[in-house]
Amino acid sequence: MIQFNFNRFGKLMRWSLTVDRGFYLKNLLNVFVVLSLLFIAFTTHFFHIIVMGENADYTMCFIVTMVMFIITVVTGPSWMFSSMKSKHDLQTLLMLPASNLEKYLMRYSTWILLLPLYIVAFFGADLVQYLVNVIWGNENLAFVTTEVINDLSDTFTKLSKGDPRNMWHGGIATMLLFHSVYTLGGTFFRSHKFAWILTTVVIIVVCMLCIWLLPQGTGYSDKDSAQVTFGWDVFYAVWFLGNFWLSYRLFCRQQVIGKFVNL
Repeated sequence: MIQFNFNRFGKLMRWSLTVDRGFYLKNLLNVFVVLSLLFIAFTTHFFHIIVMGENADYTMCFIVTMVMFIITVVTGPSWMFSSMKSKHDLQTLLMLPASNLEKYLMRYSTWILLLPLYIVAFFGADLVQYLVNVIWGNENLAFVTTEVINDLSDTFTKLSKGDPRNMWHGGIATMLLFHSVYTLGGTFFRSHKFAWILTTVVIIVVCMLCIWLLPQGTGYSDKDSAQVTFGWDVFYAVWFLGNFWLSYRLFCRQQVIGKFVNL
């Protein structure tokens, strides 16, 4: 069988979206309700946040929104089987007339399909908080969307004045690495609902061991910084690709009846 065929993958996607529509609708409503309540709580001053003498309620809405999207991007792959409620669902997936690669890509895309739904939920929650504040008679009405745009603009402006390359480089590399670890955790652990929790525990334990075992100082001079950075980039790239390869291999050997992990 050809590993990837666009026509076959399209049929698999339509089938998956039809079967999992309840899962996507549930997540859309959950995010909409949570964001609506938080936005209303902050903008109506139920939770009143003041930073350096200035009202930061809308800023907190911005922070909550950014944290939600970052967590979704980083941990999203660990939810690839969250829509499956029983062993019968996994058995049905394994028996579908599609290649393992196509099935894996479809399950991995779960978090990607959730992102536009979360964006819709964000705009809906923003509209709800605005209407509530209008009815409430609050002054200084504003959309959270406006605050998001302004804060992002200010953040990029401040970063552009300095030398943010190392910070962006390290931040993006760390997010990609954690993303790949959660991808591996999503297929390594049999507990589909709590794969992200188990993976998080593993990451915390590994980080604690690294802090304990690795020396405090690097011992590298500024002249070696470029070579050291390149070496770490290669190491992280290999680790990143290795996690995805292991995740795919574990997906291919999944069984309907298994133990705690897929080994």
